[in-house]
Amino acid sequence: MNERLRLDTLCSRDGIEAARDWAQQTVEVYGRSISDSNHYASQPDWEPLFEKSIHELKLFAETGVIP
Repeated sequence: MNERLRLDTLCSRDGIEAARDWAQQTVEVYGRSISDSNHYASQPDWEPLFEKSIHELKLFAETGVIP
């Protein structure tokens, strides 16, 4: 999963601050998903992809730079 396209779209449509807010909220949702053993995000094939997205989204939320 690459968040670049989503972030580009959100920045263009809603502005950078709204995109940063969305990124922070999504980090929290993805984190909860990984922690939930019933969610597919916690499965070995998916967890690294979600962790990569979390890293990208955190970076964007903090800096406003799309990784």
